[in-house]
Amino acid sequence: MAKETILEGQNTVDVSEAAFDDTTIPAAESEKLEQGIDTGEMELEADVEEIVSEKELDEDEAESEASGEDRSDTEPVISQRTRRNRRTVEDERARQLAAEQSAIANESALRSAIRSNRVFTEKVAAVEEISVGNESVIAAIVILEKVFKVIIPFNELFTNNPIDTSTVNLDTSDGRYNYMRRTRQFAERMIGGTIPFCITAAERDGNNVIMLGSRARAMERQSRLFFGGDNPRYKAGDTVEVTLTSVNVHSVVALVGGVDVVIPQHRLTRRWFLDLHDGYKVGDTILAVITDVSRNENGAYSVSLDPIRVELDDAKSRYHIIKRNGRTKGIITNIIRRSNPQGDRGGMAIYAYLPSFDLFARIIRVDANSFGRKMTPGTQVMVRVIDHNDSGYLICEAMYDHGNNSMFNSYLYR
Repeated sequence: MAKETILEGQNTVDVSEAAFDDTTIPAAESEKLEQGIDTGEMELEADVEEIVSEKELDEDEAESEASGEDRSDTEPVISQRTRRNRRTVEDERARQLAAEQSAIANESALRSAIRSNRVFTEKVAAVEEISVGNESVIAAIVILEKVFKVIIPFNELFTNNPIDTSTVNLDTSDGRYNYMRRTRQFAERMIGGTIPFCITAAERDGNNVIMLGSRARAMERQSRLFFGGDNPRYKAGDTVEVTLTSVNVHSVVALVGGVDVVIPQHRLTRRWFLDLHDGYKVGDTILAVITDVSRNENGAYSVSLDPIRVELDDAKSRYHIIKRNGRTKGIITNIIRRSNPQGDRGGMAIYAYLPSFDLFARIIRVDANSFGRKMTPGTQVMVRVIDHNDSGYLICEAMYDHGNNSMFNSYLYR
């Protein structure tokens, strides 16, 4: 038999048929060879199955990425979904538990505030009509801590009812309707303003907490702090900053030390306004001098304010703007007719506003030949400065009126 050899490098390998004759291979070696073949086939099949499994896993991962899911290369999909669902449930439970704990803490704090009569300050967000028993009443709504709705009925908004009940007949439907309309108007003027209030009651209704508040109670407590005792914070003669809680056409309501003070237009300013809404709004602060503090038989404090005194003191620093004999346009703001103790007329005090210089004048002389009509508040005049006065007014002469000159009107109110 021919013998063939194959040279590999420096080694010679026998590849003749005799080299592969079964008779030349021992039985033990043959059995090992068969086992090795079987083992190789099994490992090959396992490799094929592993490749298929990796392919399926890659397809699952592609589907997972398309659906937005996050899967691990080594973790089964179902197991990952179960873990994600469990994590979501646990997170939701943690959020619910935190919300419940916060609600319990807030409710506990509110009940503590009720017992201690704690005073809060918030803005009036709205005005609503609510039912109390068989009656409907107007209430102001404030939102406490941006979460809790506090209802303040109208009778708890003021220490003294601003509406004269003697002018309203509550026994008739028309009278009750008129009273509701007027209470709504008063309450709506407070929208946007910051008010003090106490919580008087808090009840849980399901997941919500219903609270009732009282501005009057908070104001009574504040007034005792500011005006009561042997050494009050505020006293007559002090210049204080007051907050406007209501603005009407010819008057405003100011809050000072827990006391509401109604200030009519002629005691508010020497400037001229056809409507005070043109110059003031709820929430504005102004300076005023406290002229009097008293207490009635019910223990409630009453305060008198004079904002004009502060206004005039500020005007004194601007006297140099206009010299003696200087002329400018003005408008009559107030006319006070005086009388002597015998009841006889003792003359008039006439005041004017000079819009060009934001100054104030007292008219002591009137050129009667220059006026074609009776002079009243709102009359537009030309004035001549006679002298300066330490009171804060320029002493002037009214020379003639402008009637209804449209150019002058636009100048005054621009």
